[in-house]
Order: sequence, then structure tokens, then C-alpha cells
Amino acid sequence: MNKAFIISTSIGLLFVIVLISLVGPGNILHMMDHLNLLDFLFLFFLSYLALFFSALSYNNALDVYDAKIDLKNLINIKLIGYSANYIAPSGIFAGFISGDAIMALILKKRSGFEFRKGFSAGLAAKVIEFGTFLIFIYLGLILGFRYFYLPPEIWFFLLIAAIFVGVITLVFLINPIIDNRFFTKILKYLTRFKILNIVILKILKHIDDFEKELHLFYMKGFRYLFLSLFLSLIETAVLIFQIWLLVHYLGVNMGFSKTLLIFSVSMLVFALPLAPGSAGTYELSQVGLFDILGLGSNLGLTFSLVMRAVNLLMVAISFFVVPYYGFHFFKKHKNEDGDNNGNESEKEAGDEGGPQV
Repeated sequence: MNKAFIISTSIGLLFVIVLISLVGPGNILHMMDHLNLLDFLFLFFLSYLALFFSALSYNNALDVYDAKIDLKNLINIKLIGYSANYIAPSGIFAGFISGDAIMALILKKRSGFEFRKGFSAGLAAKVIEFGTFLIFIYLGLILGFRYFYLPPEIWFFLLIAAIFVGVITLVFLINPIIDNRFFTKILKYLTRFKILNIVILKILKHIDDFEKELHLFYMKGFRYLFLSLFLSLIETAVLIFQIWLLVHYLGVNMGFSKTLLIFSVSMLVFALPLAPGSAGTYELSQVGLFDILGLGSNLGLTFSLVMRAVNLLMVAISFFVVPYYGFHFFKKHKNEDGDNNGNESEKEAGDEGGPQV
């Protein structure tokens, strides 16, 4: 566990403590009285259901590369990837890289499936998933701008965040479709600088291979693309319904426009490179948004804390699953050959072969 993780998490937790003291623990407990154990378990079930559809989308991408994996291991590996994303410093880059890389490494270790293909499958599924999220994010922002008053500086921040996330997602989507090798071209250009030349030459071929594999997914057939899109639409609908249901459980019936705006802001906060799990910033965003929408800051903080508890339960379960696959989130352990897991991703990524599943 590195210092940056500890410091950023501590600051986030401090934010949460300050928010709780400002809103008032009594107000939060009063809101919590509306929620019983069965309600919480059903909210958790919805999170797991969304993860299930995300896992099916990942499996669909793996089918392009002729990989076969049983449902139990598929969901477990996806849960580990989700948890890796959650506890890493949040942001769209972490979402695109950390969890998907770990899932690819697990597939490599367990069944010899090539790292570059496993990683490319995860990345392709993630791009489609987040592209689907973006459709509803933009719709939520449009409806929010149309029906609700938010201070201009908040709209400006949301607009910049939406454009930033949208551009990155679009690059990851369009680049492999047209086989532009955008990242390979950038790296080749950077080799002109001697200070970067040695490092870039070591990874250049691997980046080129990843871009080739991503192109294969989109060229394999529209059936795979549309199936992942369909599964991501169901996943998104489940997550939006979960938001509406939690607010309903807390005693407020909220309309579709507000629900979608809350979904939009939540996704943008988690997509930006902030603290691990957007600790503190997520709670702060919900407190401010709920207050501006006239729902009350106490409802906003209670909502965010319950959602945080649901997500942390998902992460906690993964800690019981991850030892079975020989992975550790924080500590570096030696594998059977005496190599270090911290260096394994580079070693695995550099492997060209490996038997298919």
C-alpha cells in the first residue's frame, strides 16, 4: 500500500467525516430508519446484477478470441477487476487499464490465454460499456439543463468533465475501428526524443499488438459489437433503477430527469482521476447536487453513504475470492518461480504466445 494511496484515501475520509458533522449524524440516522436490511440486500443484488451483465459483455468479447470460461470464474474474475478499479485512484484511465489488466493476468495464469488478447477483450468491452454510459450521461445533463437550475460554475465543470471523458472514450472507440494505430503513432513520434527512446522501444511492439487485437474485435462481426451494446444497455438500466429505488427507499419519489442527472454526475465523478473510489468527492458531489435539486443535503449524504456501503461490500467479497486466483491488491508476493507479482504484468504483457483456452 503506497503513500499516495494512504494520503488520498485519508483526505477523502476526512471529507466524509466533515460532511457527516455538517449535515448532522442525527439527520443521517433518521434517513437510515427508512431503510431495512432487505432493502439493502436488494440494492446489493442490483449491483451484482449489473456486474453480471458487465461480465457477460466481457465474455462476449473473449468469444472473439476463441476463449472459453465458465460462468462462475467469469463473474469472480470480473468482480476482482471491478474491485481493482474501485480501490485504485479513480479515473477513466484506471477504469480502462487496472482492472482489465488484472483480469487478463488471471486468465493468463490459469489457462495460458495470451495477455494481450485478454486485455484487449476487457478494453473493448469497457469502451462499449462506458460509451453506453455516456449516452445516458449526456441525456441526463441535457434534461438537467432543461428542467433544473444549477449554478453556472457547476454546469461548466460538468461540461468540461463530460467533454474530457467523451473525447477519451471516442478515441478508444474510433481508433481500433478504423485501425489508425493512434497510440503506436504517438509513441513512434516520441522516439525522436533520446530521453524517451529506450523506454518507448521496449513497449512499442506490445502497444501495436494491443491495437491490432482491438481492431480484430470490431472487425470480427457486428453480432459481437451489438451484443455487448445490448448487455451494456441492460447494465445501465439496472444502475439507473438502483439510484431511483434507493431514493424511494429513503422516503422520496424522484422523477426520471432527477434520477438521470444524479446518474450522470455520479459517473462523471467516478470517471475523473481523483482519490481511490472518489472517496469524499463522491459524497460531496451528491450532497451538493441533492441540495440544489431541493431534495436536501441529508438525503444526498445518506444516499451516497448507502451506495458506498453497497460498493464496499462488493469489494469485501472480492477479497475472499482473490486468493483463489493468486492475486493480492496491496502486497507484493513472490510467485512459484521467485518472480515478483509487481513486475509480472510487464512480463506477462511481453509474452507473445501461450496456449488458447
